Order: sequence, then C-alpha cells, then structure tokens
Amino acid sequence: MREVRLSGNLSTVPTTAPVLTALRAQAPGLLHVVDPYKVPLAEAVEKARAMADVGHPALLVGSTDNPAFDQQVAPYVAELRERTDLPLILHFPSIPGRGAPLCPGADAVLVHAVLNSVRSFFVTGGLAATARTATALGQDGPELLRSASFAFGTDGKTHEAVGARPAAEDGLELPRLVAEVAAADFDLAYLLYRHGRVPDRVLRAYRRGLAPQQLLFVGGGVSSYRQVREYHDCGVDWVVVGNGLETADWRDTLRGMSGRPGGRPGSVGDPAVPPGIAAELQRGLRRPVRSDPAGRQVYATNVGRLHELLPAVVTPVTSAEEVAHVLRTTRAAGTSVAVRGSGHSFGRQGLSDGGVLIVGEPGDPAVRVLDDGTAEVSARAPWYAAELALNAQGRSIPVLTNHLTVSIGGTLSVGGYGEGTITHGGQVDLVERFRLVLPDGQPRWCSPTESPELFRYGIGALGTLGVLDRVVLRTVEHQRHTTIATQRHPSLTALVAEVGWLAQEQRSPVDLFSAQHYEGGFVATYGMRGGGPLPRRLAGRAETRVEADWPLRSMRESRRNPADPSVHFIWADYCLSLPAAAEFARFLDAEILATPGYREGGGRLLMLGVHRPEQRPGVPFTPAAGLRGLALGFGLYFSVPRGDRPAVDRVQGLHRRVLAQCLALGGRPYLAGWYDLTEADLQSMYGDDLTTLRRLRRELDPQGLFNPGLLA
Repeated sequence: MREVRLSGNLSTVPTTAPVLTALRAQAPGLLHVVDPYKVPLAEAVEKARAMADVGHPALLVGSTDNPAFDQQVAPYVAELRERTDLPLILHFPSIPGRGAPLCPGADAVLVHAVLNSVRSFFVTGGLAATARTATALGQDGPELLRSASFAFGTDGKTHEAVGARPAAEDGLELPRLVAEVAAADFDLAYLLYRHGRVPDRVLRAYRRGLAPQQLLFVGGGVSSYRQVREYHDCGVDWVVVGNGLETADWRDTLRGMSGRPGGRPGSVGDPAVPPGIAAELQRGLRRPVRSDPAGRQVYATNVGRLHELLPAVVTPVTSAEEVAHVLRTTRAAGTSVAVRGSGHSFGRQGLSDGGVLIVGEPGDPAVRVLDDGTAEVSARAPWYAAELALNAQGRSIPVLTNHLTVSIGGTLSVGGYGEGTITHGGQVDLVERFRLVLPDGQPRWCSPTESPELFRYGIGALGTLGVLDRVVLRTVEHQRHTTIATQRHPSLTALVAEVGWLAQEQRSPVDLFSAQHYEGGFVATYGMRGGGPLPRRLAGRAETRVEADWPLRSMRESRRNPADPSVHFIWADYCLSLPAAAEFARFLDAEILATPGYREGGGRLLMLGVHRPEQRPGVPFTPAAGLRGLALGFGLYFSVPRGDRPAVDRVQGLHRRVLAQCLALGGRPYLAGWYDLTEADLQSMYGDDLTTLRRLRRELDPQGLFNPGLLA
C-alpha cells in the first residue's frame, strides 16, 4: 500500500473554512448534487431554494462527465451564484495537469484523491494541482475540501474517469485503507456505490477509524428517506443524492428524503395538531415546521428509546428570536411546549406528548473569545464545533464529556462531566454568564450580579425556567499534547482505595482523570495538559505516553459508535463523596458487577473524579452540589435489545438497587440519565432549592405550559 503524502503547499491555501465548519456543525444530513449538463439552470435555482428551506447547508454542482467545464459549467455556476445565497460546492473529477476545475461563484470544491486509482495523478496529483491553483487565486479562491474517495462495486464510469478500482469491502485491505485516510490530512472520506449500497461493515469501519475532525460522505443510488436514515445510523455524516432527485416530483421527494414529507404545515388534518397553530408558528420560523406524521415521528423518542411520545408540531429554531416566537405563540394558544437539543437524553426528557416541540438546530457555534479568556458561544451548537473553533484561536474548553456531538445548552441543563472535572468541576461550573429566553419569550442575561436567582437556577435544572441561547464559558490555553498515564486495578474497590491520593491537595494534582471497567479489572487514566510530567506518585507505576488532540477522542468515539436504533440505552450516573464512594464501590463489586444481569444487560462502568472549584457558586441540582473535596462519579450504562421488555425490567431493577444505595450513603444521581425518583427523594435531596425553583417557575410560567418535567 502506498503511503499518502499530501502536498506541502496546502498550508498556503487560505485557512478560513466556513463551508467545512458548517458541514461539521450540521451533520448528519443530506446534500443534493445537480448536474449542470442535465439540470436546467432555472430548476437548479429552485432546488437551491428548496434545499435552504428544509435546512440543508449547501448545494453540490457536479458530474462525472465533464466535457466543457469552462464553456458550460462556469457560466452556470456564476448565474446560480447570483440567484441563491446557499453555498455552492463544485464536485468534479480532477483534470490531468489542471486539478479540480475551479470557477468564480463557487464557495468550495471537493478535491478527490482516489487512493486506489490505477493512475497516479488521481491519487494525489489532483490535490497538488488544485492547491497550486487555489493558492494563486488567494482570497478569491474557493475553500478546498480534501476528500479520500473510493468507488465500490462494478463502476465502469468512475473507472474510466479516474482509474478507480473497486474498493475493498472486507479483508486486510479495508483496515489499511481506513488507517491511511485517518493518518493523512483529509477533511473527509467519500464512498461511492453507483449501483448498490455501501455495506454496513464498511461504513462502521470508516466511522471507527477516521480522525475526529474527518467527515464521512456516501453517495450513489439513494432515493428514499429509509436509505438516508440507514446510512446515518451507521455513522455517515452526509448522504449525497443525485439521480434520486432528478424526477418531476423532486420537491415532494426532497421533503420525504429530509424526513419532512407532505404539504404545507398544518394541512395534515391530524387531530393532535391545534387548529391553525402550525401555520402561525411557521410565520416566524426560517425552517419548515413539521406537523406531518413522518416528520413528527422522527422526534417521538430520544437516545434511550424507552418512551415514544408523538409531538403535535415540531418547530426547528435557529435563533433566540425564533425561540421567542414559538414561546409567545404557544402561550397565546394555551398549548404546552417542550424543548429538545440533540435528543441525547433518557426517560421523557426532550419529548412532547401531543404538544409543540422546540428543536434547537445545530449550526455555527458563533464563538467570540473575550479579553479575559472567556468565550461566548451559541447554546444550540454542539460542543465539538465550539471546541474546534476555540482551538483555532488558541483556546480550549477544559471540561469535555464523552459525547461532543450533543448541544451545549442540552448538556448545561443537567451539568456536564468529563475527564477535566477532576480539576475544573462540571461544565456548568465553567459558566460565567448566560442568556436565557424565558417562557414568555423575553431574553435575559444572567450572572452572579445580573438576575442572580435565575443564574443559580437557570442551568442544571432540566431546562425548567427557560431556553438557553448564549453562554459565556471560562476557557484555558489550548495545549495540543497531553501526557497520559494508565494503571490497572483488579477491582473497583481497589481502584477507589488507590485514587484517594488525588484528594490530598486542595487542587487536583492532575488535569484529567477517568477509569473504566475493562477485561475483568479497571483501568485508570491520568492526564497532564501540554505534555508535562505526571506527579511523582505515578512515576514508574504507570504506562505513559504522549497523545495529540486527546480531548477530541470523545468526538471520535461518538462517531465510531453512533446510537444504535435497535437498542434501549439505560444509563445512569451516581456521585458520592470519597469516603462514601469506598462503601459504594464495595457494593457495586459484590452486588452488581458480579451478577449475570450486569453481563446480560451489556453493562459498562465508567468512573470520574470531581473537584469543584471552591470559589464557584453551586448549581443546586447537579450531582456534586454541596460536596467538598474529592468526589467520585460512577456511570453505570446498559444496552438491551429494543422491545425486550423483560431485559429492560431487569436492568431498571439493578438501577433501582444502585440508586437506593447511593441515596443511603448521602450521594446523588445525575439527572441526565434514567432514574426512578419519588417526590420524597426530590425533597430529601434538594429541599429549599426545589421550593425556590418551583416558585420561580410559577412566576415565569403561571399556566404551567413550558417544558414540563421532573423538577416542575
């Protein structure tokens, strides 16, 4: 296998990447490619507008055949640019001696390196030639999207155009190809199966193996929403559709493939839709509301998949103004409204039973680094988009969870804990200020000095008092390298006894810490940012290495293991002070980890250390609130086949036993997960804080319509 070495002068191409940033932030989704040799310009304009209307971020213009680019395609793109604001991405094979053809009006160009081509130019020569052309154009040149591209199955057309051999679908060559792509400086991998479907095993191999920032595109033969969903379920970021939308009824097909079939909002006639409210909601929204059965069904469950509740209307929102419009409209109509981010929640969180569901649409994190090192970000954006944008400006979020594709606002509604929690507490502890859209639609900035009561109760409380819009977070200097040390322990009890040394100082002696159940024992992982030395306690007692981009492996892990729609995820976390954690660990070792139910339920256990900054005001409903010194968090995660009710009951029974032990030892559950808490439990844990929260809710939402939930 040839080693891929991308041209060194790619670094001289302008580094701003708005199209790539949007593709990363808004994945997964669908992209349409219009063929300028077949699709009339007027139809292309209509398609660009339709794509924008359903929320897709760009339009591809391309064709495998390319007989007259300068004479036919260049003027086509220039005219299309004049008549649409949607970003345009060129998608043509490279031309020997020229590279990917470029023209004015294009925002970006897919530059394909066909790694298994029998013609050397198409392996890396096209990339190098395109980079030279783009460099010469300077700021007027399009953004380069560097793609490692493969064709599958018998594909004479692609072979003739770029010399592509059928790509490996199994055997030893597949992992070698994936590793080759991950190690090179590609923005994405593009898998084309013109006359078939890329196999699931191939998709999952690429998703597992790609670097965290690399996207996965798939194209060829896609013509239905089912196909799009199946690709997304295997971890594909963008499904490219060509011929499937070259039909007379392409508008209906586009809506169907986007999960939004049907006619105008509110026209379905479903009795669950309040009369006229869908149309009224649509007047203030840029993207279409979804009141058709198929569009609503997409949002009928969350990642836990334990409940299925069908909203009457789904409202995708992209701004504080749109959130306010939905809240004012539903309040005037006397209709309940719930709030959803990425849907990475459990129980009934993020669901609506017959009401209106607000869905925060991921987009540009709109990061603004302030003079004091804090950063203002959009709460609708995913964490990884904010982290990548901050890294580009030399900053980093010091606490990142294992699920970076979830929304910032959704995580801050519960807490947010990760390896950096050993030093910096939860993500809620990083918050300096936030803007909350209240249930009446009014936005309000909250901080220790601005609406301090709302600052205390407006985050970490399951979104009970409003919708997060903007957040100001403390950040740290970005350090690309991290010194990692790992130690093995025979049991959870032994692990907890060993980590007590982390509590011997007021501030944690390490920057990062986590541990997990592995091969019958436990592996503890410690980290120091910047590649610095680890504490003496670990010297000679741990396996050490230096890793690049260690925090972003969470993004890599989430993309490698996309949520399986055939599984119920029953996850819960429990937090206890260090002395209580020792007894809790003995209980888990003897009563949970050693049982058949743990193994049969696909059980996993993750442990984190929690050192809350003493000077930070507490967020009362988070699991570490009120704890002093070192605390430990235990995540107990099960996955059982969807529909297997006996298995669900067994796992929930285990969690009830664990919860009872946690509460008996003075600990708390993390409200992000599945729980079975009574009103007496809530009163015992939260006391006066629960009373205050409910008073504020009555004042802000006297009709009780906004985001009903556990704490309400």
